[in-house]
Amino acid sequence: MATIWNDLRYAFRQLKKSRGFTLTAVLTLALGIGVNAALFTVFSKVLLHIMPVQKPGELVMLEEHSQYETGSISAQGGDVHLYFSYPAYKYMHDNNRTLEDLVADVPGSASLVTAKETDRVNMHLVTGNYFNVMGLRPVLGRLITPSDDVLHAANPVAVMSEEYWKSKLGSDPIILNQAVKINGSPFTIVGIVRHSGLLDDEHPAVFLPMSMEQAVVQSDHERLTDPLFAWAVIVGRLPTGTSMKRAESQLNTLWWNWRRDVMKAEEHHIGDKEGWLKTHLSLRSGARGVPVLEEMLREPLKVLEAMALVVLLIACVNVANLLLVKAARKHAELAVRGALGASRWRIFQQVIAEGLLLGLIGAMAGLTLGWISFKLLIHSIPATNYMRDVLDAPMDWKVIAFCIATGVLTSLVFSVAPALLSMRVNLMRALHGQSGSVTGSEGWLRNLFVSVETALSLVLLMGAAVLAWNLYQLRHIDPGFATSHVLTFRVDASASPDKNDPQVKEEYEALEREILRQPGVRGVAYANNGLLTGNTSTNDITVKGFTNSGDELHSNRDEISPGFFATMQISLLAGREFTPQDTLTSPKVAVVDEIFVKHYFDGDAQKALGAQFGFGSGRVKTDIRIVGVIPSVRATKMESASNQPSVYLPYDQSYSADGKPSGSHPASFYVRTMGDPAALAGTMHSMLRRLDQDLPMPDFETMDERISSSIFETTLMTLLASVMGGLALVLAAIGLYGVLAFAVAQRTREIGIRIALGADKGNISRLVLRQVGTLVSGGLAAGLALAFAAFRILRGIDVDLFGAPIWLYCGAAFGLILVMLSASYLPARRASRVDPMCALRAE
Repeated sequence: MATIWNDLRYAFRQLKKSRGFTLTAVLTLALGIGVNAALFTVFSKVLLHIMPVQKPGELVMLEEHSQYETGSISAQGGDVHLYFSYPAYKYMHDNNRTLEDLVADVPGSASLVTAKETDRVNMHLVTGNYFNVMGLRPVLGRLITPSDDVLHAANPVAVMSEEYWKSKLGSDPIILNQAVKINGSPFTIVGIVRHSGLLDDEHPAVFLPMSMEQAVVQSDHERLTDPLFAWAVIVGRLPTGTSMKRAESQLNTLWWNWRRDVMKAEEHHIGDKEGWLKTHLSLRSGARGVPVLEEMLREPLKVLEAMALVVLLIACVNVANLLLVKAARKHAELAVRGALGASRWRIFQQVIAEGLLLGLIGAMAGLTLGWISFKLLIHSIPATNYMRDVLDAPMDWKVIAFCIATGVLTSLVFSVAPALLSMRVNLMRALHGQSGSVTGSEGWLRNLFVSVETALSLVLLMGAAVLAWNLYQLRHIDPGFATSHVLTFRVDASASPDKNDPQVKEEYEALEREILRQPGVRGVAYANNGLLTGNTSTNDITVKGFTNSGDELHSNRDEISPGFFATMQISLLAGREFTPQDTLTSPKVAVVDEIFVKHYFDGDAQKALGAQFGFGSGRVKTDIRIVGVIPSVRATKMESASNQPSVYLPYDQSYSADGKPSGSHPASFYVRTMGDPAALAGTMHSMLRRLDQDLPMPDFETMDERISSSIFETTLMTLLASVMGGLALVLAAIGLYGVLAFAVAQRTREIGIRIALGADKGNISRLVLRQVGTLVSGGLAAGLALAFAAFRILRGIDVDLFGAPIWLYCGAAFGLILVMLSASYLPARRASRVDPMCALRAE
C-alpha cells in the first residue's frame, strides 16, 4: 500500500512538473469523458431507468397478444397491447391465485385548480391497492386505500406527487386536507407521495381513486363497466420463487375464461368471434414501468452514445500518443533510474501510476464538464417540450461510476504501451544521449494512433454532415399549409364534467368571436386534434359501393371548425369546405384528402364528391357525404409523409344530439395575424381568463415554433452529432500535431544534414508533408469504409433519414484533410527553419 501511495505522490510531482503535458492530457480526457457523461445521463434516464419503488424487480406487467384489438395503445408496436379494460382487471384481480396482487393504472390529463393557480397536469386513476403493492409510503398525510376506491361509493380524495408539490406549490404543507378542483370536480388532497408514475414520458401531478373516473373523465358511457374499452395498465407483483412462465400459464387460463364469458355477453358487439378468442397473455418486467420514452428515443440515443464513445476513444488515443511521446523523451531519465538499481517492473509501476492519476483527474474534470454540458442541453430544450421536465434530473450514481471507471480504465489501458516502452530502455544508448528516432518500434505505434484518430474523426464528421442534411431537408419540407403569421394554443373546455356540449360549443364560439375582434387578426379556426400536436384519431372506413379487400388502411380523423382550411391556407382541389350551416341538424358531411381519393376513387376528385361512407368495417351506416377534397398535408409529423387517408368532419357535428356531455372536446386554435403573432399571446391570456376562470392557461406558440418543436429530437441529435464531430476533428488535429512536432524534434540532426547538403525549405516541408500524407490517407481509406458501414446501420434503424448527396461526403473528407494540413503547418515550418550548425552542435 505504501508503495502505491509513493508512486502516486511521485506521479503527482511529475505531472506538476510537466504542466503543459498535464493540461493537454487532462483537457483531452475531460472533453471525451464530459461528452459521455452528459449523454450517459440522458441514456440512463431513458434506457436504464428503474422505478423507485419497493423491490422493482418483482413487478411484472401484463401484455396481450391479439390481432382483434385495434384500438388499444401499444408501446411496442405490432400486436402487443399493454392496455386492458377495467372489467378484465377486476376479473383477473378477484380470481388471481398466482401473483401476490394486481393493480390497475389509467394515465390521463386534467385541469387542476388550487388556491394558487389553474394548471393542466398529468393525472393517474389508480386502484385502491396501488400504493400498497408498489411499496410506497407518504411524504405527508396518507395514500389512497381500497376503502377510497369503491365503485359508486368512492371518496373524492387525491394524492399529489412530491415533484409537483415542490415545483408548483413551494412545498407548502397547507395543501394537505385542502380542497382543489380536478376537471371541475371537488377533491381533497390527503397526501403527498414521491412517485413519478408508470409511464416514463410523463410525471403525474395527482393520483385519484379509479372509481372516481366519472367525476373527472368526460364520457357518454360507463367505462368502468365496459369490457371492450381497453385503457388500463395492469401490473402485478411476482412472488419469490415463482417463475414468469408458470405465472403466465395460470393467468392465461383466467384470461381465456374471461374472454369466453365476455363473448357470450357482448356477442352483438364482437364481429370477429373467432379472432376474439385467439389471444394470449405474457408477462414482462415492470421494473421500468411503461417505456414510452424509450420507444421514441432508443435508437437515436444509441447512435449518439456510440458517437460519444468514438470521441472518447479518440481522446484516449490522443492521451496514449502523449504518453508515448513523454516516454520517448524520458529515455535518459529512465536510464538513470535503471543505472541506480530500479528494476524494470518498478519503472513500469511508476509509469502506470502516472496514467492512473491522470485518468482520475481527467474523470473529475470530465464529470464537471459533463454536468455543465447536461444543464446546457436541458436548457436548450423548449419549455413547451415534455422532454425538458422528464429529462431534467441530477446525475445519479451510475453516471458518476461510469465516468470514474471510464477515466481510470482508459488511462490504465492506454498507459500500458508507454509503460512497456519504458521497460525496453537501452541504458548505454540512452546515457549517451541517443534517444532514437521516430522510425523505431514506438514510432509506428504513434503513426497508427494518428491514422485511427483520422478514420474515427471522418466517421463522426460524415455522420454529423448526414444528420445536418436530414435536418435541412426537414426544415424545407412544405407541410401543405402556411405556417407564417399563425399563433396556436390548445384548450379543453369540456374537461369539467358540469359542462354539457352546448356550453362547450358556446365557449369555443365566444372565444372565436373575441379573437376576431382583435386588431390585426385575419382569421381564426380550431380543430379537435389539430396540426402537428401529437394527437391522432384513426378509424376503419367503409365507402358505399367500394368492396373492402380486408387489409384497408386506417384513416386519420379530425373535427374542424368552418374556415379552418382558409385560415391555414390549404387549397381546395374540388368542392367546398365547411360552413356554419353544417350543424348537428344538417346532413353529415366530410372533406377528404388526395390519399383518400387515390385509394377509393382512382385519384378522381370529382368522382369522390357526393360519395358516401361510414366509420367502421362490415355493415355500417354510410351516411357521411363527401363535399370537398384537399391536398394531403403533414398533419401528424414532419419527418415523413403519411400513407394513411385523412378525413375531416365539422366540429359542430361531433357534439351529442341530446346536448348532454358526450366525451372530451379539446380544441387547438389557430389565429392568423397580419403582424407578429407572438405579440397576441398576452391578449389571449387575459381573454381566456375572462371567459373561463377554471380553464387551465395553455402554452402559446407560433406555428413556426410548433414545427421546430415537432422536429426538435432531430434538431438536438444533429446539434450533438455536430459537436462531437467537431471535437473529434480538433482532437485528431492535436494528435497529428503532437506526432509531427515530436518527429521533427527527433529528426533535427537528419534535417540539419539535409539542409547542409543543399536541401531547400520546400524539400524539408515536403519531407514532413509526405509523412502527413501517409498518415492521413490511411486514415481516410479506413474512415470511408467505416462511415459507409455505419450509414447502412443508421438507415436501417431510421426510416425517415434522407439520402445525402455524394458531394456532402466529399466535403466532409475535404474538411478533414484541410484541418490536418493546417495542423501540420507549424511542424513543417519549424523543420524548414532548422539551422544546420545548431542542429549538428546539439547532437
